[in-house]
Amino acid sequence: MQHRDVPPDVHPGVLQTVALTLRPTAGEPVALETRVLDLEPQSDGSTTLVVACPNGMDPHEHHFDVTLSWTYPLGRMECPVSTRPGRRAYGEVWLLRPSSPAARLQQRAYFRARISMPVLLRWTPAAEDADDTVDEQPEQPEHVEILGVVVDVSEGGLMASVRTEPPPVGTSVEATTRVDGDNLVQAARIVRHVRFANGGIGVAIAFVDPSLHGDRLRRLVFETERRRRRVRR
Repeated sequence: MQHRDVPPDVHPGVLQTVALTLRPTAGEPVALETRVLDLEPQSDGSTTLVVACPNGMDPHEHHFDVTLSWTYPLGRMECPVSTRPGRRAYGEVWLLRPSSPAARLQQRAYFRARISMPVLLRWTPAAEDADDTVDEQPEQPEHVEILGVVVDVSEGGLMASVRTEPPPVGTSVEATTRVDGDNLVQAARIVRHVRFANGGIGVAIAFVDPSLHGDRLRRLVFETERRRRRVRR
């Protein structure tokens, strides 16, 4: 659910890091990160955002189904935009034009922070349908594990980047993260896959019981954000 009682002129600030989700006509959505370079007011009262072309992307492409998201004092903001190529004194850029007012996301009940740390996902693969006409069936492994790197985390879940095939959406997994020398193990569920521009695969997971390690993860998120803000000053 989205909350739309947000002023229509709300937008990220200059030099703020923002996330883009591109939805091509074919294939998986692509998650990107870039930085706002300038804000250009338009005659109709809207604002065009000038952003750096994300790494690995063609600066000359147009994109019509894109979601822009960023952190704002009200919470996490989101806005549908289109992109077109442009050039400014500092080089080739993307020009983002909002197609509707920004919305504050309410479905994320937990504050997230960008944190890099390892995560181990462990699950039991679904059994293959048995074929009674074949005596020798390959044995299904009891458990499968993949190691990923956390991109962002909250007490309610995380997004991780993995290099191998992730478990299917809907799979129940055991997620292990390491915080201050302790392994935090908890049950989780795969809720989404995205493809990053660098070739990695993003896996979003939701914790089954956010209260299990909620205090530890919430403290980690807030401390990370405080350090980040001190560095920016």
